Amino acid sequence: MQIPAQPRRILLADQVAQAIEREIAAERWRDWLPGERNLQKIFNVSRQTVRAALARLIARRTIGVEPFRGYRIKRVKRAAEAIVAAPTRELGLICPEPVYRMPPRFIQVLDVLRGLCASEGYNLELIEGQRFARTAPGRLMPRLVRTDPKACWILVMAPRAMQAWFAESGHPVVVYGNVYPGLALNSTGIDFHASIRHAASHLLAKGHRRLAFVSYALKRAGEEESLRGFREAFAAHRGSPAVPLLIERPDGDADALCRQLDGALNSVPRPTAFVVSHSHHYATVASHLAARGLRVPDDVSLISRSEDLFLRFLRPTPAFYRANMDQSARLLFDLVRHAVDGTARPGAQHLLIPEFVPGGSVGPPPKAGGAVDVVRR
Repeated sequence: MQIPAQPRRILLADQVAQAIEREIAAERWRDWLPGERNLQKIFNVSRQTVRAALARLIARRTIGVEPFRGYRIKRVKRAAEAIVAAPTRELGLICPEPVYRMPPRFIQVLDVLRGLCASEGYNLELIEGQRFARTAPGRLMPRLVRTDPKACWILVMAPRAMQAWFAESGHPVVVYGNVYPGLALNSTGIDFHASIRHAASHLLAKGHRRLAFVSYALKRAGEEESLRGFREAFAAHRGSPAVPLLIERPDGDADALCRQLDGALNSVPRPTAFVVSHSHHYATVASHLAARGLRVPDDVSLISRSEDLFLRFLRPTPAFYRANMDQSARLLFDLVRHAVDGTARPGAQHLLIPEFVPGGSVGPPPKAGGAVDVVRR
């Protein structure tokens, strides 16, 4: 007769060791553990029990002991263990904005991505909330990746701190959009640098010499690339002197944007063309120009960097840039599969160059002109 396995009593030192590991995983203790006396008080156990627990953690290489300094936490091992424990078919997409407030082009990407995930047996969980933009990732993410592990994380509109945290942590991740300089993360999205450079070059070729770029938030990687493309167009210009103008409006405050536009339009001479990164800002610019009695494109030319459904109902029809969002979603899914399989090439970036769609909002500049200063929020 086979004797069944006997129940095993969990020793108090084992319980303390597990509790310390949970605190480390949650990053409440990051570089060093508290001293032995403090651990005694925290867990209400004897010093002998604390030392036994610490000996177990040293044996597991969770911590290391440094004479006269204390117990140092070994971060690399913790990150590697967390990655191994992640389910192989669970994906998490982190977005700091509610989906209903996202641009239509992203909703299209998300819809196609969900279909691709379902067809391949992946479960895609959408995790949204402004806490991902406002809370330091070092406080927020360790608990999330521990309690809800994923085979791969997908970052949308992620700030630099969030991208940097994932780059350091080693968790499989793919960025939808632009990656900040200095971070080797895999990404796919739209080449905003190419779009804005082409838009500015197109207007310069039309004869415009005072161009304004209405940016969204320059802290975002995509906006940084857009501004770089705008400046490169002027650097490559070989005609008569041209003056760039920058207007930054990182929110939906239309009244504030109108005041910034007034500052530019009241300068002598005023800009004769605007390149607008956010489609909603395009509507503000176009309507404010009309309120001031300026005609598009007779007095001012406009180009939108992004496509949006409402643009087709404006008159004159806006010039804008169109990208194949189905292809963008498939590129994103391919990167996710490589991340899950462990076959991803570090730092791979696939940015689609959009197609320029001409519209009635672009024409030659009016006869009068002059220099314009830089306007900021």
